[in-house]
Amino acid sequence: MASSVNGFGSVQAPMRRCLSCLLFVLPFFQHSVASGQTRASSSPATEPASPNYDIASFADELHRLSRALGNHPSKNQMGELRDSLPKRWSVTTSDGAYSISTQRLRNELTSLSAADAKLWVDNLAKEVGSYSTTATTVAENNAARTKLNAILARKEFAGVAPPSAWEILKQRVRLWILRQLLSLFEAVQRHPIGGRIVFWVILVGGVLAIAVWLLRFLAGSDRLAALPRHQPVGVSRTWQEWLRAAREAANRGDFREAVHSAYWAGIVRLQDIGVVPRDRTKTPREYLRLASEPKPAASIASPAPQKPLADLTSRLERFWYANHEAKAEDFQESLRELEALGCRLD
Repeated sequence: MASSVNGFGSVQAPMRRCLSCLLFVLPFFQHSVASGQTRASSSPATEPASPNYDIASFADELHRLSRALGNHPSKNQMGELRDSLPKRWSVTTSDGAYSISTQRLRNELTSLSAADAKLWVDNLAKEVGSYSTTATTVAENNAARTKLNAILARKEFAGVAPPSAWEILKQRVRLWILRQLLSLFEAVQRHPIGGRIVFWVILVGGVLAIAVWLLRFLAGSDRLAALPRHQPVGVSRTWQEWLRAAREAANRGDFREAVHSAYWAGIVRLQDIGVVPRDRTKTPREYLRLASEPKPAASIASPAPQKPLADLTSRLERFWYANHEAKAEDFQESLRELEALGCRLD
């Protein structure tokens, strides 16, 4: 009986060791199977496609996400929102294409922080809005610059240019003289006696200059008073002579003088037909105003003089008084205005 017990005991010892090993290995096997199932359930089957946006549609998408996050979403809703996000947003603008990662937003949704996720989305929306505003401002500036260039390309701005070398030199000379005067005044302040001497020298010099100017003025007045009152001061020309002088100046290349002579040819023509008076003391604008006033029916010329005379006056002011450079086409336009006033050019 003892031997049978011992035999059973010898059989049970290996079985006990196998059961102990099985019980030791089984928990590790169950943990590995469970972790594999968890990874399989947590990883999505397919990754959401990355759509292409422009600025407007991308801003709408950000506003949609902001509204969804601002409605206090539940855990399931935040998980669904996270799974619907692509890894990156592709945004196409006028400057090029941009790729924006959504990893930060997905991390906030994974940690169930709706407030932080909404803050990130709102900041990104502000950046997109500022980019749109900048692009609009650049477009408006380009349009304004194009309009400004078109205005500056007109004929009245043809003489506008940066300062020449001579003008820059004159400005530097004036600044140098001003600095020397300032240095002189500072030295005068440091030496009171010398300041008094300089003051009296300047005062005497100014008085002498005024006296010389008065003497010259009085002498000129005496010469003018000595002229005979009945003698004419100037010699008048016909409009044909003014036109001939204008063409001679144009042949010499002096188109400024040609425009000037063409203007006076038009004025003398209007004086001949009674539109303006024979008064050489009138200014060009006064002649233009007189030509625009209504006249008796007998003295009105067949062509209307207002428009051609206004063009001649404007051209005279631009090239003769403003000293702009005149060209051959400017003289040709003056000839057309003379023909409109009734001057025969053949």
